[in-house]
Amino acid sequence: MKPLANIPRSTLVYMLLVFLLAAYAMLRVLNLSQAVQKVKATADTTSYVRISQEAVFGNKFLTGSRPFIFPLTLKLFRNDAETVVWAQGLISIISWSILAVSVAYSLHVPFLQFTAFGLILIFSLYRYIIGWDSVLLTESLSLSFMALLIAGWLWLANGWRWGKVIFILMVSFLWAFARDTNAWVVFMVALFLLLLLGLRVLDRKYLILSAAFMFMFFLSNLSADLGDRWVFPFQNILGRRILPNPQALDFFANCGMPVSPALMQLAGGYANSAERAFYEDPALEDYRLWLHQTGKSCYVKWLLADPLESVKGPLTEFNALISMRDLQPFLFSNRFSPVLPGRLEAILFPRQGLLIVFAFVWGAVLIAILTRAWLQNKAWWVVIGMSILVFPHYFITWHGDVMGIYRHVMSAGIQFYLGMWVLVLLVLDSVLSFKASQAGFTNPLFLRNAEQ
Repeated sequence: MKPLANIPRSTLVYMLLVFLLAAYAMLRVLNLSQAVQKVKATADTTSYVRISQEAVFGNKFLTGSRPFIFPLTLKLFRNDAETVVWAQGLISIISWSILAVSVAYSLHVPFLQFTAFGLILIFSLYRYIIGWDSVLLTESLSLSFMALLIAGWLWLANGWRWGKVIFILMVSFLWAFARDTNAWVVFMVALFLLLLLGLRVLDRKYLILSAAFMFMFFLSNLSADLGDRWVFPFQNILGRRILPNPQALDFFANCGMPVSPALMQLAGGYANSAERAFYEDPALEDYRLWLHQTGKSCYVKWLLADPLESVKGPLTEFNALISMRDLQPFLFSNRFSPVLPGRLEAILFPRQGLLIVFAFVWGAVLIAILTRAWLQNKAWWVVIGMSILVFPHYFITWHGDVMGIYRHVMSAGIQFYLGMWVLVLLVLDSVLSFKASQAGFTNPLFLRNAEQ
């Protein structure tokens, strides 16, 4: 025991953290080793596989019917399903481990740092995070890149370094081209940075990031337009939300959409309903001409024409969708087994009263803004941004498609819960740090000055 007693306390803590990280990685690997025995593919997987067989710099790859990051992953691993799954799992383990370290390092109170490290690792064991690793879809990579991006912002908050900026730009690019809705969130981050620059609370160097994010969004939107990626989800919305709604129908008719009996027969259906009539029915040729000429712009005008009505739909379904309570686990490998007990998941991911929780989160964010909490800890900027962008992220996803909406909204749900817990940690850290400073207490273990 004597040699152990001579080891500095900080070294013992670091050793414990490394042990926890190793145990976490081993648990993830063992869980994935079971799920990988039955890799899950869906109807969407076929599209990604088809694109992966195109030339990397060809139009069909860069402007295909799907964003190119997952097809690129398939191509890199020669479409070997098990290898792709292991790659997704490894990226997920690394990403969430880095986020756990970043969140812990952003706090000042020692025991909260340790708590945060363990909490983020446990959080990432949620079935709707690790379950996607064995599925040949974009969800696993998208969630991993989101975790890495948040970690990068926490890292940058501690001080501007070009290496950190390059890291954020690289991860943002991967995230934006993993799913089209991610590019919209990147665009929102760019606008958020512009707002902070306008208020003169950020250094002008952040204009570089804002401009780069806008350029990424432009490229993503251009790729989506050239590949007509917006057409299928729009026609899902047209069939399910617009054609059955007389007021919406009048708006689109005034916007030039030919409203014919053949089109009205598709009310309540999806883009591929009635033997793909939206695409192939000769009676809808005029509609298809309108669709490609002004359909997208008319849809945007419709959303902006009555903002309250546009917000009403997503708000009504907020609790059901953000809570992921109706997300079906049949999408996962039938060899996948959840790691966390149901009761622990219910604590980490509460499913009731989420609008009330969301209101409390916004209240805490407002207090943080009014008290300029970032002067004590720059990590507050990251949490404020995460919290503010939850609803816009959810709004864009809700209005982006109807089909598979529970799966599509999941990223916004994970962002909501993750932001909620990091917010709780930062509030506790701020309160305890303030009390410690008032009492003249300092602790060298992990403790850094707030000015750093």
